[in-house]
Amino acid sequence: MAIELVNIYKNFGSQNIFTNLNLRLEDGEFSAIMGPSGSGKTTLINLVCGLTLPDYGRVVGISGRKIAVVFQEDRLLEHRSGLANIQYVLQNPQQSELLIWELLAETGLAEDAHKQARDYSGGMKRRLSLCRALAYDADVIILDEPFKGLDAGIKPGIMAMVKARCANKTTLLVTHDAAEAAYFGCKIIDIVNPI
Repeated sequence: MAIELVNIYKNFGSQNIFTNLNLRLEDGEFSAIMGPSGSGKTTLINLVCGLTLPDYGRVVGISGRKIAVVFQEDRLLEHRSGLANIQYVLQNPQQSELLIWELLAETGLAEDAHKQARDYSGGMKRRLSLCRALAYDADVIILDEPFKGLDAGIKPGIMAMVKARCANKTTLLVTHDAAEAAYFGCKIIDIVNPI
């Protein structure tokens, strides 16, 4: 089932973000939201997640679906280990133990799994945020600038992992990088000119 944003209007005070926005995110496909800073990309994500409500209009096709999000900020439990950060989002971490360790290995974090997240570098925190989102059995995966801050040497491997793990899932990628969108075969949605 596709996710549709229908006749969305959104303002923050006197600042107009969206006027009669209509978008369709196809089920099981990658879509990329692109546009300049301040154009409403993060607001769009928050609307899809239900963290922000539209002033007018509706979001269809999201109710009852499980959503995993990598926000621009890592939003980690800094005082907990990397392992505990992933386990935190899972209903039964024991059943998912193999998956957790696979993700940690694929992102190069297995050796640091028991280290507190506050002791991770910025790039490690980004990778941990991706692990946490991918470990959750989500129907919809939302990635807001997920590769920002990753070292050039490891970024291709992380992108390949994400592409494989998100295959056939409804995935929304927010990026400024057209090459990233092309790599994932995304349907491009220009947030400034969505139609």
